Amino acid sequence: MAWIASPFVFAGAAFVMSFVFAGFRNILAIALAFLIGAVFPRFYLKYRQKKRIRQFGAQLPDTITLLANSLRAGSSFLQGIELVTRESQPPINEEFERVVREMSLGVALQPALNNLVRRVASEDVELMVTAINIQSQVGGNLATVLDSIAFTIRERVRIIGEINTL
Repeated sequence: MAWIASPFVFAGAAFVMSFVFAGFRNILAIALAFLIGAVFPRFYLKYRQKKRIRQFGAQLPDTITLLANSLRAGSSFLQGIELVTRESQPPINEEFERVVREMSLGVALQPALNNLVRRVASEDVELMVTAINIQSQVGGNLATVLDSIAFTIRERVRIIGEINTL
């Protein structure tokens, strides 16, 4: 509904502004406002998606550390994910809550985590999920693996920050 209404809202705003500003009294100005209103929702949606993925990426190392610490404390992996949903902030808790919800509906762990990778589309999440999938098949200390992944992500973010600074 917002996509349909946006061009008309922009054109209406241009019409109202035409009473104050003489430049908007032209039909071309109102048509241009209509076209801007038609493409504005797409750009706004892309902006919000990028912002959400950036926030998710910023929260991911701390979340992985929290998950590793819960595993060290003797919790199961599902209990660790539930802890993440309670203790973390959006957007990461919302995405992990979807994983918990999918698993409670009968989806296995690996497909639920693969759905997380598909939704978030982040290399860091893909790395984490791949490590969890390998560990579930091979065995080993998942907490240690998650700690090394969190360290790797933090270092990569630090290096990218240095590169952007330079």
